[in-house]
Amino acid sequence: MARRILVTGGAGMIGLEVCRQLMARGHLVHLFDLGEQVLRVQSAIPADAKVFFGSIADPASLRAAMRDCDAIIHLAALLGVQRSESDKLQCIEINIDGTKNVLECAVQHRIRKIVFASSSEVYGEPVANPVTEETPTQGKSVYAVTKLAGEELCKAYSQRYALKHVILRIFNCYGPYQAAQFVIPKFIRNVMHGRAPVVYGDGRQLRCYTYVSDTADATIRAALSGKVDGQVINIGSGEKPTSLVELARLIIRIGGKEGALKPKVMKGFDASDRCRSREVWERYCNPVKALDLMGWKASVPLNEGIRRVFDCGVIFDRWANLYDEDP
Repeated sequence: MARRILVTGGAGMIGLEVCRQLMARGHLVHLFDLGEQVLRVQSAIPADAKVFFGSIADPASLRAAMRDCDAIIHLAALLGVQRSESDKLQCIEINIDGTKNVLECAVQHRIRKIVFASSSEVYGEPVANPVTEETPTQGKSVYAVTKLAGEELCKAYSQRYALKHVILRIFNCYGPYQAAQFVIPKFIRNVMHGRAPVVYGDGRQLRCYTYVSDTADATIRAALSGKVDGQVINIGSGEKPTSLVELARLIIRIGGKEGALKPKVMKGFDASDRCRSREVWERYCNPVKALDLMGWKASVPLNEGIRRVFDCGVIFDRWANLYDEDP
């Protein structure tokens, strides 16, 4: 049966792919985002999506977008290390107060279910890898704190009201339409312009990277499945973790610059938007719960995903607005 689903942050990287896949499966989409973000990606928005301009800080615009919807996929948030740390109050207001606005409006409209996009950042430097949903949360940043607060708000509203929820902790998503402040588009942009990828720290930081189409598929499965209601689920590739230096070398090779470029390892964090005290050295995902409950596993290998970003060629040099989704 076709459902009508509101996607907050629907003009961001994950949001666009979620809207596209929802519509391909026959569902109706209300795409909600700031006007400048919608205009920036207008050519990528599915033609039949119903677009609503607004901010999660504004309950009136949320209520208008939410009318007649069955479910919400809540992706909108303020993110970015430098932005969230340089204005902590703004990060709190958007990610916590904005999420409370979404939930409050959902109750008013008798929405049945919300999928909340949380982040692997809530684990901080994990006590063990690969990270499971039972790994203690110990986020290092105000962004991580706001995501944990958002998780607790979802649980609290479900406890009091007839609003089901699913929490997805997303690990390092990447793809077209991602801002170049994130590591993969930053490296790709440098290689496309004949410049070496710049690696901060020692380059041995380990991550798993998940292509946006896989993340979107998991998000939609969570929205449509009753088996996952009330669950916290890690969404990340089960591939072997990749170090930053290995990632830079892979991007150089795929970009056709092998022999001409090599990673520039800075050792420290000067001129970076990160600092040693906030850096996470090893964090990668155990996705078994997503497989067991939703039948989901990542299908796009890292090298293929990077080729797709190169082929698309759409990387934004700056943040367009406050809202996007976790990388």
